Amino acid sequence: MESRHKSFNIALVALDLTEMDEYIIQYTAMISKLMPLERILFVHVEKNLELPADLMEKFPDLMAPLDESIKEDIRNKVEKHFQNISVDIDYIVREGNPINKILKLSKVKNVDLIIMGRKQNLKGSGIVSSHIARISPCSLLFVTENYQPEIKKIMVPVDFSSHSLMAVKHGQEVAEKAGAEVCLSHVYNVPAGYTKTGKTLQEFAEIMKKHAQNDCKTFFQKNNLTLESPCEYILNDSGKPADLIYEYGKKVKASLIVVGSKGRTSASAFLIGSIAEKLALKDSDIPILIVKTKGEIMGFLESLMRV
Repeated sequence: MESRHKSFNIALVALDLTEMDEYIIQYTAMISKLMPLERILFVHVEKNLELPADLMEKFPDLMAPLDESIKEDIRNKVEKHFQNISVDIDYIVREGNPINKILKLSKVKNVDLIIMGRKQNLKGSGIVSSHIARISPCSLLFVTENYQPEIKKIMVPVDFSSHSLMAVKHGQEVAEKAGAEVCLSHVYNVPAGYTKTGKTLQEFAEIMKKHAQNDCKTFFQKNNLTLESPCEYILNDSGKPADLIYEYGKKVKASLIVVGSKGRTSASAFLIGSIAEKLALKDSDIPILIVKTKGEIMGFLESLMRV
């Protein structure tokens, strides 16, 4: 089976002019050496770019357009980290609703990857990040405050679907450039009616694990995959698979989690899978890359283009 994996060419980096920007810019510089990015758009959306008239009168030196001042500020921060990196860089400042503007720009600029911060201790609610995570038309990378300065281990949760395959391919691509290891994890369930079989939970869990191992073997063979580390099978005994995946990521000291998002062609085409969403919105120290199939069109995003 041929993989539909494609490298990311254009990335949009969302900045909010807070302390988090420094972490995002540093991480983007690091990851751009590991992904064949051709162009990076550093974007800030300000709700209002107009300065009050009385303030302008009191401080005439503020006459310079606010958007140009913001661009210059972002450019100075970015250039510190991109001096020896060959990639086209654009700076964009817009006025209006951050969610709408970022989504519209991602469509207009044919963006493959949106890079955003996920705040844990720093100021800011992260509301914009969570909304864009749910309805983004392309893949997303969430940068954390306490990320590892180099990528040594990439953990990929898999369910043996085509979206898992995309995640594995992207994980392998980054790992190859970084000299990192890729490890897989699979969370499996025991059916609620297992007691009717006369078997104990432990016995039926072992049966389900063997089924998962067979599925994994088929997945590897069908897609010509080779990995150094075996897949880790995790029993979902808590009903919270995202928590189990994250805990395993912490256990193996993962530098990055890459997860595939199940796309659909219904009205919810861009809604990310529940596990991917829960992973993205967790308070964690591990950056999360959510891989989506670009081009799955949702009607309301198209309508945003006409607003």
